[in-house]
Amino acid sequence: MKLELIFPELNNNSIYRFHLAKQEPEGTRPIDVLARSFEEWTEWQVYRGKKKERFIRDKIVSFAQISGSKFLFGGIFNITNRSNSNYEVELDPNHTDLIGRLTIDYRGDNTRGTVFNPDYIFSYSTISSISQHKYQGERFISYDRINHSFESMSIVIKNELNDWKVALSSVYGVYLLTDQKTGKHYVGSAYGYQGIWGRWADYIHGCHGNNKELKELYTIHSKEYFEEHFKFTILEVLSKSLVPEEVIQRENLWKQKLQTIKFGYNAS
Repeated sequence: MKLELIFPELNNNSIYRFHLAKQEPEGTRPIDVLARSFEEWTEWQVYRGKKKERFIRDKIVSFAQISGSKFLFGGIFNITNRSNSNYEVELDPNHTDLIGRLTIDYRGDNTRGTVFNPDYIFSYSTISSISQHKYQGERFISYDRINHSFESMSIVIKNELNDWKVALSSVYGVYLLTDQKTGKHYVGSAYGYQGIWGRWADYIHGCHGNNKELKELYTIHSKEYFEEHFKFTILEVLSKSLVPEEVIQRENLWKQKLQTIKFGYNAS
């Protein structure tokens, strides 16, 4: 489907510019920002840069990269004021119903540039889908595919994505937290009534999960350290028919295998 069918008025080089927000290597995913906070997403539109501005326009049409050539519509923003390095913007009321729902397939230059004239985007893009519901986070695929940053898992937990909640609440398990800055690991287990979901929610809301060495790390570095450096994955999915002692036995086996008491964050 061509963009003209939905956005005919946006193909105007004198009024609009398109901003395709892309992920920097090891950086925050734009799609995560759009999902967790529209206020934060709005702040992504205001940086003007230090170089001479090539696209002096009144309106910004924003998209967040999902992956590769897929970009999710993030709204139209009116530039209300310009300073040396930033804009002041406000959300334009047009097409707000499509924010987080409309995805384009962009086949133009996708290496460095993030700002483009409308005619270029219209020439190299098509509408690939319009979802019934607004994007709130990625869908659950499988337990073995979980290898998620603290940021990504925070969106899942705080938005209470139903497919994730059902999957993670229905099982016990042994999980691994990785400090990507130091390479140190923490092995933990989940055997409460909400399974892995409930245990991971403790980390998202409190960071340390009341674990001794993680509490010490939190005291030194605070919440931002965990948000920036920690990653979640599952080592073993276990049935909720097991008693806690059986789950803890599996946890201890993984601690021995990975030597997380000697080299990681497990105190015992």
